[in-house]
Amino acid sequence: MQTIRQRQGLRKWEAMTPGFKSDLNVHILPGGRKGVLLEPLRYVSVAGEVIVVPAGFQTDFASVPRIFWAMFPPWGRYSPAAVVHDYLYVVGGCPRIHADRMFLEAMEILGVSWFNRHIMYRAVRLGGGVPWGKNREQGL
Repeated sequence: MQTIRQRQGLRKWEAMTPGFKSDLNVHILPGGRKGVLLEPLRYVSVAGEVIVVPAGFQTDFASVPRIFWAMFPPWGRYSPAAVVHDYLYVVGGCPRIHADRMFLEAMEILGVSWFNRHIMYRAVRLGGGVPWGKNREQGL
């Protein structure tokens, strides 16, 4: 699995400017709820951290309970940020709070409204402990 701080595949100027450096390209799996990345997804944080989510990574996009899908569907403008967040939760390599803050930051860069990104951030702060813990127990 590729490391969180990998800089391979980025030009020098790309590593200096924050934002997504590739498009989200996924194949939706049967059932329509999960997808597999067909190409790496590259993100550079405001602090200059480079996150490369590898091709083949499986995501469920935004893990929103079905009751809230009318307001926050699993797919939306925030989908690339959700994929990066999923990857950080699976890989670990950083504290949970860092993964959640990267989600918030990436949503801002994507132009998600202040209200929506803060609701989603608060939701992962409240409900993300269980999946984070399960991944750590499984040695992920």
